[in-house]
Amino acid sequence: MQNVAPYATAFQAESQHFYGGDFVRQQPVHQVDLAACTNDRFIPPRDADCWEQAQFLIKEHGVVILCAPPGTGRRSTALRLLTTVGSLPLTLVDLEPEWSKPDATKLPAATGHGYILDLSGMPQQPGPRFGQGLINYGIDGVKKSCYLVVLTTPDEWTNEWSEETRHITVKHSSPNAKPLVRQELRQMGAEDRVSWLDQDAYNDIWRSNPPAQEARRLARIVYEAKENDNTVVEEFQGWNTHINKLLTPTRQGPGEPELVSTRATVWAGALINGGRKRSVLHAADALLEKLEFGRKPLDILADATSSHRLKAAALRPHGDRAFHELDKHDLAPAILRHLWDEFPTQRDLLRSWAVSVVAQQAVPEDDARIALSALLELSKEVHDTSIIDSVAKEVTGRRLPLAVEALTSAALDPTLGKYVRGRLYRWMLGKPSPAMVDLVTQICGGELAVRQPSIAMTRLARAAVHAPFPSSAMVDAFRRLTQINAAEVAKALETWLTEEPAKRHALVAFLSLAATDEGTRLLLSMTDDAAGRQRFVRAWQQLLQDDESQSAADEQLGRWGVAAESGLLPSALLVDLMADVYEPKIYRSGLQRFFAQDRDFQDSFWGEVLERVIIRTHEREKASS
Repeated sequence: MQNVAPYATAFQAESQHFYGGDFVRQQPVHQVDLAACTNDRFIPPRDADCWEQAQFLIKEHGVVILCAPPGTGRRSTALRLLTTVGSLPLTLVDLEPEWSKPDATKLPAATGHGYILDLSGMPQQPGPRFGQGLINYGIDGVKKSCYLVVLTTPDEWTNEWSEETRHITVKHSSPNAKPLVRQELRQMGAEDRVSWLDQDAYNDIWRSNPPAQEARRLARIVYEAKENDNTVVEEFQGWNTHINKLLTPTRQGPGEPELVSTRATVWAGALINGGRKRSVLHAADALLEKLEFGRKPLDILADATSSHRLKAAALRPHGDRAFHELDKHDLAPAILRHLWDEFPTQRDLLRSWAVSVVAQQAVPEDDARIALSALLELSKEVHDTSIIDSVAKEVTGRRLPLAVEALTSAALDPTLGKYVRGRLYRWMLGKPSPAMVDLVTQICGGELAVRQPSIAMTRLARAAVHAPFPSSAMVDAFRRLTQINAAEVAKALETWLTEEPAKRHALVAFLSLAATDEGTRLLLSMTDDAAGRQRFVRAWQQLLQDDESQSAADEQLGRWGVAAESGLLPSALLVDLMADVYEPKIYRSGLQRFFAQDRDFQDSFWGEVLERVIIRTHEREKASS
């Protein structure tokens, strides 16, 4: 196993971030992930033949494709393959593509490295030569001890390009559940509970041999159980017996709600478990409306009373709030999983309903937060990433701060993070709504900027393409990024401004930086060399020449002038730089605005700029003649 310090150093030496177009970001594999792949802990896939085939393929071809649904332990198997493939330890790296479509030529291939590329949920299909590109990558990689494991699903790895990779594709299987649960309990320090697994109550579970994700969930349930009774198995099986009773009550007498009304209340109570009773009933009514179940005032008054509806759904009141049975651990999430699993053809409707509850102003924000948290957890458990997209589109327009809070958390989540970070990038392609632009901008200027500033920067650039001049959200985001990692901001801006003419995102970023003290200092520091000075001057000239940005640029330059006169900015340096900006005659007329505003123009900062421009022009004309 790798030594931590050399590993980190090697990764830093190889890691590069590019801001000029499609690229594949490299992320270090955390030591906690590697721990699951050690000799004393790793449980191999149950299909021994496929496991042996995968080991052979990566050694011979440099690339192997593990094809299986999420939650089957694909990543742990990939790490095990990479930690055992060579005679010397590899530096292991997760690849996080930021590309318009998959392209094997963009993949890094450093000597002595092992890469994991997860292509599950590809937003765009690869070109027809992508498969051959992976094969060529592997051929070159074997020569320099560089290896790649691709993770994908059977539903997605079916196309022209996948046919070319058939000989390096392996159908991955989960490890057997019982030894995996046993191993997990030992790692948790619960050796005394391993014997529980041999009792007859668990036999049905071992016969069904659940996938790795479910086996780990069972281990957590056993670990957290107060005692070894039937509730452990019942919870693992999703409290199915209890839920079926809730959804099919035995008595429907006079004054009791109809069956569909009771079910709607059960599901609403699971979505907002612990929320206000009024919010739960509002959510239930919203679902009934989605189902076109009559909810006109007459229908509502003819239905059971609110207290009867809550009672029929077995929701327990605690003051003004309602809970599903608290003695059944994680019952509410189990009800939502049951709903998604038992009615798969209605997922679009259910997703639309649940997200609309979060977005509705009639639901107080703290209750909406409960629902949103439940939805994000559901997204992880049932691998329904469409929930993320629905939250972004529907909640953002009505509850932007809540959407920012939830999706920031999701972007940093070990399970959802990679998908959400990818969506932040993809949402800004095409023509996103102003609300979506604000969403991505605020996420990139928040905790994501603190934890992963370079990732925040690339997505902020995409958002800046659609941002107005000026944008307060952009200003706040770039201020935060500059405070956290000024060097990274400078690197990105230098790349963006190297293009001639500079594109919109570069100019939005430049003007946003110019609007803050931190950003202004950064911009001025980048003019120390001739190339940096040229980029600085050209950016201002583009902003002043474009009708859309001219007014905002003039306003900002006016603030700079005031700051220079008051000593807050270096006047001599700014005069010198602004003289470069305004010297060409096409821009010089812009100084008339300052002349019109200041009676003492000749003695002002801008008067000094004009004087410097005239002197330079005269000297240049004299030299040329």
